[in-house]
Amino acid sequence: MRATIVALLATLLPACGFFSELEDAASAGTESESGTAGSSSGGAESGTGAPVDGEPCELLADDRCHDQDLLASCSPADGVLRVVDCADMCGVYTNFACVSTASGQHACWCVEPGSQAVNSCTELEVCLSQCGDFGACADACFAKSTQTTIRLYGALVHCAESYCDETCREDPAGCATCVVTARLEGSGDCTIPRALCDGDENDEPGWP
Repeated sequence: MRATIVALLATLLPACGFFSELEDAASAGTESESGTAGSSSGGAESGTGAPVDGEPCELLADDRCHDQDLLASCSPADGVLRVVDCADMCGVYTNFACVSTASGQHACWCVEPGSQAVNSCTELEVCLSQCGDFGACADACFAKSTQTTIRLYGALVHCAESYCDETCREDPAGCATCVVTARLEGSGDCTIPRALCDGDENDEPGWP
């Protein structure tokens, strides 16, 4: 099974990694988000900045990741915000992070971790960077890392994307460079997740 970005999945497949979407309440696929971390012009946030499920929304303003595990999806079909807890959506799988997709929208990325940390956080980073797509190659990378390591790298990826949110909205051509630079250099608030990832170690040979 493959960790692919899809618009809708009619059923929750007993698979390896996959992106999870709530476009249809009975489905698990890609939940979309392509907005900013700034204030919403669609009125879909409360006074505390928390997304409000069921409120009217605007795709570009309100559809985004609020943290590593909280996705606010603005449905282009009905303009209604749906707030998704990625951990709940992933079920028996592990939520790597709420991340951006190639379409500019966002999704929960559910994966199946391995039982042994063959790949440390930085090794998982390299492994995923060598995948031409997010199918079987990505699944194999995650299968060589534990849930803890996967979550460490997911936190770093989410931080980098959040740091570059405004750039990605206003200058799509410079988005990828900004995200990669923020991730590699630990820009902004990403210093700590970058250090935690760098300090992660794989299991000793012969484990357990």
